[in-house]
Amino acid sequence: LDITDMTDWCTIESDPGVFTELVEQMGVKGVQFEEVYSLDSGSMQALGEVHGLIFLFKWQQDLAQQDDRPTASGYEDHLFFAKQVITNACATQAILSVLLNSEKVELGEELSNFKGFTKEFDSETKGLAISNSDLVRTAHNSFAPPDPFMSDNKRVATKDDDLYHFIAYVPVAGKLYELDGLKPGPVLLGELPQGADWLEAVAPAIQARIERYSQSEIRFNLMAITASRADELRKQIASLAEGEAALAERRQQLAVEEQKLARWKAENVRRKHNYLPFLINLLKVLAEKQQLVPLIDAAKERQKQRAAAGGGAK
Repeated sequence: LDITDMTDWCTIESDPGVFTELVEQMGVKGVQFEEVYSLDSGSMQALGEVHGLIFLFKWQQDLAQQDDRPTASGYEDHLFFAKQVITNACATQAILSVLLNSEKVELGEELSNFKGFTKEFDSETKGLAISNSDLVRTAHNSFAPPDPFMSDNKRVATKDDDLYHFIAYVPVAGKLYELDGLKPGPVLLGELPQGADWLEAVAPAIQARIERYSQSEIRFNLMAITASRADELRKQIASLAEGEAALAERRQQLAVEEQKLARWKAENVRRKHNYLPFLINLLKVLAEKQQLVPLIDAAKERQKQRAAAGGGAK
């Protein structure tokens, strides 16, 4: 294992379009990410087939230390759990915690090989394997924002920084688990009876976590890893005959879904694009036309006016 490359992971944005493209780059097919705005039964059912949930919250050391729930044992034969051994990778690790624990996700050759290769590893070594996977790290770092001024000196987070963390919720082998790479093991939330809706079962656990943090924090994000809506709609359209009432509706739904996916791809291109050369050339052109200094002076004057208006408010 090459320990020297473990720290070279960027921070990526929590966004369904980012995560959908991220897993596509790993070779995963037929899944997408959707933001979840409500835990009520109707909203969860509208998501369709859900492979797992990932939850983003502001990590607070005191609350983490107060969490004395026991971690599960004897899970190794049916559950993939990896400890997080590097910073900035918690989103990707939470995503992998869902993908590698679902029997219905088409992982692709490389990720399938990775799952088989690490099957007998302990949780610490699984974490190291993730950290040193060229496939995973390259896909993750493809979303690094272009920054020509980036220093080689890594800044270490302090106690005053806001730290955010991802965890995963998955149903595996008739059990409901919470997977947090900062814990020594998975947390067993309960048994799932035959035919039980795991999304209904997990809602109280997520709500309880939100309430624990709600007195000091209101920023949370919950995403579902679902089966591809576009793929499902294409299957439904193929099964319908021309003239059926539902056909036009499904085609319209597919068009909306494809527009959303195209918008996500366009947004990702913009995220990765380096706008600095354009901005430098724009400034040069403005300076050559003697427009730069007047624009700067006008901006400074507007700033003074806003400051004066704000300072005079009572």
